[in-house]
Amino acid sequence: MQRKRFKSGFILSSLLAAMMIFTGCSNDAGSGSNASPSASASASPSAEASGTQSASPSAAAPSGPDISKKVELSMYLPSDGAPDAKLIHEELNKMTERDINATVKITFLSNDAYNLMLSSGEKFDLIFAANYMNYADNARRGAFKEITPEMLSAYAPMTAKEDKDKLAGGYVGGKMFAIPTLSASFNYSTYVVRGDLMKKYNVPDIKTIDDFGVYLDAVAKNEKSMIPYNMGKNDAWTLCALYFGNNNLMAPGTPNCTSPIALKKDDPSLQLVYTFDLPETTAFIKKMKQWKDAGYWSKNALSNTVTLNDSFKNGKNAALITSIPGANNIYNELNKSHPEWDLRIYPAFQGSIDRYSYMAGGMAIGAKSENAERALMLLDLLRYNEDYNMLTQYGFKGTHYTINDKGDIVFPADSKYPPNAAGTWGWTNETYTKVFDGSFPNYAELLADAKSRYEPNPLVDFSIDAKEISDVTTNLSNLFTQYAGPLYMGFTNDVDAGIQEYKDQMKKAGIERYKEAAQAQIDAYMKAK
Repeated sequence: MQRKRFKSGFILSSLLAAMMIFTGCSNDAGSGSNASPSASASASPSAEASGTQSASPSAAAPSGPDISKKVELSMYLPSDGAPDAKLIHEELNKMTERDINATVKITFLSNDAYNLMLSSGEKFDLIFAANYMNYADNARRGAFKEITPEMLSAYAPMTAKEDKDKLAGGYVGGKMFAIPTLSASFNYSTYVVRGDLMKKYNVPDIKTIDDFGVYLDAVAKNEKSMIPYNMGKNDAWTLCALYFGNNNLMAPGTPNCTSPIALKKDDPSLQLVYTFDLPETTAFIKKMKQWKDAGYWSKNALSNTVTLNDSFKNGKNAALITSIPGANNIYNELNKSHPEWDLRIYPAFQGSIDRYSYMAGGMAIGAKSENAERALMLLDLLRYNEDYNMLTQYGFKGTHYTINDKGDIVFPADSKYPPNAAGTWGWTNETYTKVFDGSFPNYAELLADAKSRYEPNPLVDFSIDAKEISDVTTNLSNLFTQYAGPLYMGFTNDVDAGIQEYKDQMKKAGIERYKEAAQAQIDAYMKAK
């Protein structure tokens, strides 16, 4: 799932508070264009695809939902929007007015405005929600309306029939407050490297961390105008992700390498351990110090404001560690401007793969909404009806996209409704998601690899209630930035002493209370499952 998200990588203050992480992708996700929740058997709602009119909303069967009164729904999506979004919304309203006697006013808003809106108690009908945007905490604070099983059955019957594991992330405290997306995202990092440099210095294919080090070493010794892995000050998470992903570790809940507490995947008791008590952590940081001392990244990395991505695009950096969607975006852009670089993408994690909760995206109903029933009907259409889904995700066929002979989706360079620009991630459905034309050659292979190595995580939908330990989470967040980040980047004269200093500071900050609270919540969560 490719998306533009309103978050800054692994911003620790929010991540530790909710025990979640950054972050884009096929299971059977439901039926197609006959999924309208209206009582009438409507024809395809696409004006382009349909030449027949659906039944009037007033003709609904007596046993169906009462949609005789026309309503306007308000929907808020965190996005900058797209130039042609208004045209798409106008077409959407023709469809919704016909099928459920409703229109929807969609408003784009910034991340700050999103948080302010939820904290102010403003009235609205629908809003994007996600774990990384503190969904669980917002639900606990009463920002969203509960969605009961009876409501789903009556107004969102397709969602009501969905697999339980795809809906589980929407539950907080045993009650559903949001409907998760229908697209699985995997915690699967990749190495993005330059094939031209691999050929030039006879570097073999990259299969392990040490292989990646061989590539970085070749660049460091031979390409004096480049920095092999030119990290910025906020890129330490790429290295700790590499550590967690190759050492059988996971944080409680959604994958989060910045967590000071972790679980070993092969421990069925799900007992938390201190990340920096593990000998594997010390060994990894010692390796990173060796890499730093060998010049694999700048001595000024802690103050460098240029991101890895920007440095890579500018030809000053020889490698990236990023997600499959991130790799695809980079490849799609640079394969056009620098095909001679021969970009190659390799898996960065060995062993089992974690999946993010389906609440990596979803939609919630406002606590003060007076149109919850119609909002649910709209969501069922957006999620399961192919015409609704394709229109809102990709725009008008022939104008904003075409489908090539391989079945890949092709976007014009000057598209005014580019993919992922209109904040529609809350109802992404894998059934209708297309592979982008221009994807890197082994894109489908890596997606298949992620799915084949995925092992269910019993805590994937778990999130810590930080209400009683908010002071500790804030302190630990600051300490990661001050101590752990530089350690992962190898900036220490003495690894053992540096780790001990970090551990001492965490103890003063209350990490023991944090770990005890997290373990108690995990135990209670597992008992209730």
